[in-house]
Amino acid sequence: MSQVRRMAYLLVIIFAAALLTSKVWSVPRPPKFIGVESAEVPHSVAGYTAGKDLVMPPEVTKALGSGDVIERAYEGGGAVPIDFVLIGGTDRSALHDPRSCLVGAGWRLENDHTEVIPGANIAARSCRAVGNPNGPSQDMLYVYVVDGKIIDSPTQIRFAMLKSALIGQQGTPVYFLRFMCPLDTNEANAEANHASMQAFAKDMWESLKQKVSKT
Repeated sequence: MSQVRRMAYLLVIIFAAALLTSKVWSVPRPPKFIGVESAEVPHSVAGYTAGKDLVMPPEVTKALGSGDVIERAYEGGGAVPIDFVLIGGTDRSALHDPRSCLVGAGWRLENDHTEVIPGANIAARSCRAVGNPNGPSQDMLYVYVVDGKIIDSPTQIRFAMLKSALIGQQGTPVYFLRFMCPLDTNEANAEANHASMQAFAKDMWESLKQKVSKT
């Protein structure tokens, strides 16, 4: 067999091996992320009502990258308004840790803990953002749903963010639900407002859980 023919056969074998390897190791592209549409988020929740979706500042939209964001201000169901944000996506841009943003903006976090939202039986993260002279103190509840599973502890959140950054988690659905209201300086009023926010969070979760828990 001539050297030219042997080289030709070798090239054919190499090409076939490369083709087979590409077939075995190729990972199919994940389906296009279809998150929660604005129309699927109720405008009336626990006696509160909201108008149109709020427009996110350009710097926030840029920071969230490919994440879909819905924000609304709800009023009328209690003594204080409730601001609701829903972020959905399939990569680390949807894994937004609000504590980092709050501390970076000059807030001090107090009473940071996990609590169960009454009636919903889900664990949510809760904290108070205080001490910023540029705005009133805030009471906040938030929940992460990653690949259909609820996570609430800072360690879990940081691990999920690190894992997403390292391996991309392409196609893994991630949702972030945040509820926030002004913090009253009177502790009894603050506790009553927090209970109203919990009731709001419970009803909002009941409306969205089938969508955000879908894997």
